[in-house]
Amino acid sequence: MKYLLLSVSTLFIQLVVIAQSDTEIYLMDLRRSTDGLLIEKPVNISQNPGYDNQPAFWVDSEALLYARTVDGQTEIARYYFDSGNTLLVTDTKQGSEYSPTPMPDGRISSIRLDATGLQLLYAYDFKGVNEVLVPELKIGYHCWVNKDRIAAFVLGDPATLQLINIKTNKAEIVSENIGRSLHRIPGKTAFSYLDKNESPWAIKAMNPDTQETSTLISVKGDGEDYCWTPKGEILMADRAKLFVWAPESEWKQFADLSKHGITSITRLSVSPDGKKLAIAAE
Repeated sequence: MKYLLLSVSTLFIQLVVIAQSDTEIYLMDLRRSTDGLLIEKPVNISQNPGYDNQPAFWVDSEALLYARTVDGQTEIARYYFDSGNTLLVTDTKQGSEYSPTPMPDGRISSIRLDATGLQLLYAYDFKGVNEVLVPELKIGYHCWVNKDRIAAFVLGDPATLQLINIKTNKAEIVSENIGRSLHRIPGKTAFSYLDKNESPWAIKAMNPDTQETSTLISVKGDGEDYCWTPKGEILMADRAKLFVWAPESEWKQFADLSKHGITSITRLSVSPDGKKLAIAAE
């Protein structure tokens, strides 16, 4: 594995690779006031032509992982808040990585799409070692339910939601026709996913042990990307506007990024300490 330092100014993979948009990663402060959530100091930290997307905060809230375009392919990048520097975690010659996700054991899990079309879930460490985690399923997106299990969006017609034990390689289909946003719910054993079986689409919660499911809220607008705050709220975007939902409430707008030249927000991620928000946007 090769590490490359990149300078950054401080100022669907069969998933969607066929028609990737020219997106950038924006990082901003997230704070609370008596009126609710506020964002401050949005900064384009990628400043890079091509597809820069899928932000995910590192567990210490001091760095951000994201998929970054480099020489026509996509690698895992790690941006450090204090220095403003970006390191490339991967340097794959015949393939690209997507959806980097911190693992419970301190490594990074990521979807790797090889030039041959082979698409598998890998684990990467910071010493140049990588391994296949799920050898048989074409996974598009995933989240860690616990140290041994993932909830995964598995490609197919329709796409299915599967619970997979990494140790035993046992997979179980628990739903179908789902969206790409999968998240562990903060402070709970449950995870959330987007159910597309009815209109409007709904964000649902599932207990991975009992498979008991409950509906949380219908999506805002026509998007399918959302994230959780450490306090148990959901953030979602509708074009350039950001909305927040808390249990027993409705969506409430708390920001509009159109004044910063942003027209369409997709992926979102909140840092574990709740102090920063990262988005992918055009």
